[in-house]
Amino acid sequence: MDDSDDTQARTIAACTRCGSIYAAIELGEGDLRPIGSRDGCSCGSTSFTDLDDTTEVDLADADTSDDDRS
Repeated sequence: MDDSDDTQARTIAACTRCGSIYAAIELGEGDLRPIGSRDGCSCGSTSFTDLDDTTEVDLADADTSDDDRS
């Protein structure tokens, strides 16, 4: 097991495009990477918001075009 991730801050992050929530690590100032998803979100976005830094998540503008639920 690689212990290098133990020194990185862990947080919860939301995809800025679709609003999916991920456990994440902070790689640098504001640079977040979902744990176990090195290529970013399943929607293709690589931009995330740290939910520990926000009190409210606005998903009203989230792109749900791939959502086939009715």
